[in-house]
Amino acid sequence: MSIRAHMCNTVSRTNQMCNTSHMSEHTVVDAEGRPMSTVPTARHRRFLAQLARDHYLEGRSKVEIGKSNGLSRFQVARLLQEAVDTGVVTITIEADAGEADGLAEQVAAVLGLDSVVIVDIPDETQASQQMGRAALSLVGRHAHAGMRIGLSWSRTLDSAAAFTPALPRCTIVQLAGALRLESHRPSSEIFTRLGQDPAVSMVRLPAPLLVTEAGTAADLRALPEISGTLAAADDLDLAVVSVASWAEGLSSVWEKCSPAQRQAGIDDGAIAEVSGRLFAADGSDVTTIDDRVIAVTLDQLRRASTTVGVARRAERARAVRAACAAGILDIAIIDRSLADEILTEAADPGAAPAEEEFR
Repeated sequence: MSIRAHMCNTVSRTNQMCNTSHMSEHTVVDAEGRPMSTVPTARHRRFLAQLARDHYLEGRSKVEIGKSNGLSRFQVARLLQEAVDTGVVTITIEADAGEADGLAEQVAAVLGLDSVVIVDIPDETQASQQMGRAALSLVGRHAHAGMRIGLSWSRTLDSAAAFTPALPRCTIVQLAGALRLESHRPSSEIFTRLGQDPAVSMVRLPAPLLVTEAGTAADLRALPEISGTLAAADDLDLAVVSVASWAEGLSSVWEKCSPAQRQAGIDDGAIAEVSGRLFAADGSDVTTIDDRVIAVTLDQLRRASTTVGVARRAERARAVRAACAAGILDIAIIDRSLADEILTEAADPGAAPAEEEFR
């Protein structure tokens, strides 16, 4: 068993031991044992991370840690449990890590990527949060002082906002605005939480991802606060985006388009979408709705040092392959069903894609 402080390292066939079901009931105390908000601040998460490092990585006892911080060993125990409950510490069992690594390596080889992270999802009701936690954990592992990190808004990342890692001094660039969807309460909590971290310089994008008129989009992009953010995406050390299929039920942007616009994208060859940018199976850009999109461009993602794509469900296999063909991904975070579908299609190219069965 391995214990990692300040990071959720999610891999294939890994049994997650983080208990988050009672977060809202959890009483948080500060270094002096006084009650605090049940939503940990960035400073408090850093404190939890330090305690966890001292105990789990340095081997210091609860009594010793308590003496160093003016706490009783019982308070230290409660804070260490809070670190687990809030995702600052993740406990993983890696007895079958060899099988997991082998599967991830196979998928990475098929897709031509540097690496693939495969997330097992035992509870579908928590699927978005688990995928989001895996993505944020990767950000926490890869982040270094001075980096410029781009995060595109997505329901997946936003659902895991409570597990935002405490980052070193860096700049976070919002790559796309939130969408108001009937299927999802509008929220940008992930960026709000990151902006509360004193170590983070937050560059927000104060605009929706998609607007109804091209003229409106042009006017918004001309505003300094928006043009400056879009320009900040030119030089990213790390970018994290969601990969979607251009199909009903598989894309947030699809939900915001009219039937005519959806069909126009299909007619133009679009099968996938990233941050409102459409592209074809061969990776070529499809500009059908570009004039209404306010977000990072595919070229900017191609120029990023490392771009991470997050996707779930077998029906998105073609979209992930298209994103790889487009040259915008270096790392993919996917679930087991998607990994299996990618390997199945690679072994039998003539088989009907799961997306077609879904549609």
